[in-house]
Amino acid sequence: MEKLNLSDETFNHILAIIASRGYEPGTKIPSENELVIAIGVSRNTVRTALNRLNALGILEVRHGEGYFLKDIDVDVFTNLQLPILLETYSNLETLTEFRIAVESQGAALAALKATPDDLAEMARTLAVSRQNIDDHELFALCDMEFHLTVAKASKNSIIYRSIEMLKTLYTVWLRSFVREHGNRESNEFHHQVFEHIKAGNAEAARDCMTRHLTDVLRKVRMDAQPARLPFSSRAGELFSGKPLKTQKTRTR
Repeated sequence: MEKLNLSDETFNHILAIIASRGYEPGTKIPSENELVIAIGVSRNTVRTALNRLNALGILEVRHGEGYFLKDIDVDVFTNLQLPILLETYSNLETLTEFRIAVESQGAALAALKATPDDLAEMARTLAVSRQNIDDHELFALCDMEFHLTVAKASKNSIIYRSIEMLKTLYTVWLRSFVREHGNRESNEFHHQVFEHIKAGNAEAARDCMTRHLTDVLRKVRMDAQPARLPFSSRAGELFSGKPLKTQKTRTR
C-alpha cells in the first residue's frame, strides 16, 4: 500500500485538528500560519488542503478572517476520514499519532461530561480486561473497547465515530502487539485514565491518555524502523485543547 502524498497527509492532519478540538459549527480553525508551523509543510500545501476542505463543504472561507467550520453532518465528516485512515493503515505510526491527538482530547472531555452510566461501562470493560489479561486475543478486544467507551463519554460524536472506525483496524494489529510487548503497561494506563475521568480531572485525564498512547507510539517505532515523523513539535499545541485549562474540576 502506497504512502499518502504530502497534500493528502496535510489534509488528514487538518481533519485531525478539527476532530480533536471538538469545534462547533461556525468556529474559526487555526490560521494558515499556525497550520504551516504545526504540520511542518509549506503554505501552498496547507492552502491546497484548506481549499479541498472548502470545496467539500467542510470549511467556509471568510475573506480577511480565515477558515470556519461549516454545519455538516457527522456521518459526512467521518465517512470522509475513513478512506484516509484505511490508506494509512500500513503506517501505524500515522494512525497512532492521530489517536494521540483525538483521544487525549476525548479523555479530557470525558472527565467533564461522563455520566454515571458511562463510568459504569468503563468499569465493566476494565473488569473484563483484568479477567483476560493473560489472553492476548480477548485483551486486544477489551483494549479498544475501553478506548471506545472513553470516546463515547466525551459526548463528541466526531471523536466517537473516529475511534469506532479505528477499533476494527487497531484490534487486528493489537493481537500481535500484545504478544510482542505485553499488556501490563496498557492495563495500568487504562485504570489511571479511568480514575482521572471518574474524578472529573480533565487535565490529568488528557495527560495520562497522551502518555499511554505516546508509549504505544514508541513501541510502534521500535517495531518499524526507520520511521518518518510527519508532525512537528508544534503540532501538539493545536491538538492540546488548551481552552480546557480554564475548566474547573467537576464535583461529583
